[in-house]
Amino acid sequence: MTESQELYNDIAGLLEEKGLKLVDLSLNRNQGAIQQVRMVVYRAEGTGIDECAKAHRLMQPRLEMLLGDDDFQLEVSSPGLDRVIHSGREYAIFVGRGVRLSLKDETVVCGRIVSATLDNVVLSTEGAECSIPLDLVRKGKLDYSQEGR
Repeated sequence: MTESQELYNDIAGLLEEKGLKLVDLSLNRNQGAIQQVRMVVYRAEGTGIDECAKAHRLMQPRLEMLLGDDDFQLEVSSPGLDRVIHSGREYAIFVGRGVRLSLKDETVVCGRIVSATLDNVVLSTEGAECSIPLDLVRKGKLDYSQEGR
């Protein structure tokens, strides 16, 4: 397990206890030292500046303890309205949200995420459900216009 995976697992659990989901974590290094930690957090009821500040206050001391002497900057943001989705884990985080999938065969499928696994996403599209293997997806993006349909 890599250092970033270990950090992800540690941080995700703490955020989950506070009602937030960790969507993404990235570490930027310079000469081996971590200079910047970027986190994307999500809450189904809405993710605003208050949730980002809450995550920052919660995670800063934890990261200082875990990263030791590295002098780093912590940046926390929300996923935004049209985030590109990178993995099955992310699709699972965004269950209930609208999505637009561009498939490798050039078709486009839009709908709401019903469920997701590491290899598959199930969408509700115009009253029907369709299951799409993620290896057929070229790009997936949150699509606010699909919500409420």
